[in-house]
Amino acid sequence: MIEVISLLSTLFIFFLFSIFPLQIQFSGERIFKYEKNFYDILFLNILINIIILLFISFTKIDLFYYFICFIFCAFFSNIFFIIKSKNFLRRYFNISFIFFILFNIIIFFDLTQDPTLSWDGQKNWFYKAQSFFYGYNFFDLNEMEGVNYYPHLGTLLWGFFWKNSFLQYEYIGRFFYVFIYLLSIFSICDQINKKEHVRILVLTAIILVSYDNFLFKGYQETLIFSLLVFASKNFYKYITKQNNIFLIVSFICINLVPWVKNEGYLFLIIFNASLLFMIKSFHKKQQIILFIVFSAILLIIKNYLFYKFLGINLFHGGNLDLLISFSDFSQYLLSVSLGFVVAILKYKIWIFILIGFYILSKIKKIQIKDIIMINFLKINLFLYFCLILGIYFSVINHIYGINWWIDNSLDRIIYQISGFFIIYIIIAINNIKNKF
Repeated sequence: MIEVISLLSTLFIFFLFSIFPLQIQFSGERIFKYEKNFYDILFLNILINIIILLFISFTKIDLFYYFICFIFCAFFSNIFFIIKSKNFLRRYFNISFIFFILFNIIIFFDLTQDPTLSWDGQKNWFYKAQSFFYGYNFFDLNEMEGVNYYPHLGTLLWGFFWKNSFLQYEYIGRFFYVFIYLLSIFSICDQINKKEHVRILVLTAIILVSYDNFLFKGYQETLIFSLLVFASKNFYKYITKQNNIFLIVSFICINLVPWVKNEGYLFLIIFNASLLFMIKSFHKKQQIILFIVFSAILLIIKNYLFYKFLGINLFHGGNLDLLISFSDFSQYLLSVSLGFVVAILKYKIWIFILIGFYILSKIKKIQIKDIIMINFLKINLFLYFCLILGIYFSVINHIYGINWWIDNSLDRIIYQISGFFIIYIIIAINNIKNKF
């Protein structure tokens, strides 16, 4: 019984972090319209708190003090608005939000059945989370066990919610990954211009084919998946609505990815390279250029901090050798091809994405703004494909062998970047009526 209370209290804490400081009932007057962007407001609040926590991780401020201060402000602020607004609670009692709560509870219970960590989660990521649990900061990570130059944002959130939970069980900190994972899917499915039952059906299908219990055992891929979902969704909304706030949110999301895993800087470079290829298609070219420039500046700052204090190794595992035999190259192509097939069959979200590609290729009438986003996604997909080929070509002569690297990482790389392309499913569904 006490575990159930702890689970529900954790969900309540996550919810508080998603409804403050921005108040939902005032959203229509400021940034978003509530009726169609409820989950955007929830995520924007989460994003604000993530940024604050990231900054605090470079100081000696105890994260527990921030937690207490935040909970106090969030709780009493919303109590005030509950009293002031007669329809405050009614805003949350809709079928979509009820499903959101239910999915969180179901997955929480699923993870509690076997809360053990994976090998990588236990040997590397756990120690970073533990350091934040005990009140250490970024500059102490060099003294921790595990790979010290791994980025720390995901484990910061893990350790923060672990420490500030009712029972202080380690796995409760990982529940936050579930919350933001589901929030990303519900948020992007809000873009479907169909009836409510269609949105519920689609988001349920996406969850069923993208949820993997194994990835919540200390891995960081689900957090990158979620950030890429929000990055692509907000960039799509920027293209369609030309509202700068969506470009800013997309900018923040894609620039947080390198703080989660080292390969995130490659994902950021691909995003910006695609912007450069497409720059003639954007009306506000100055904004796109600023997006790229500031992304480069932030990436330099991040890498400088890790190089100076943690001894960053951007080429972890790489051992590039261009002098290979034809037979080795043939084996490389075969291994990577089989790896792709296995990864796509394992994470069937890619089957849905590819179906979306096919549907849109058959539709004759597509709005120009959708075409811009589709072309942007195609360039990203091509560059991601080249990136994956390059990653595994760099380990073709590694001591572990290419098959070891493919077996232990390709499926997770494929999974995390799938988040960026889920928007393709949404665009396809919205354009089905225009097929003929």
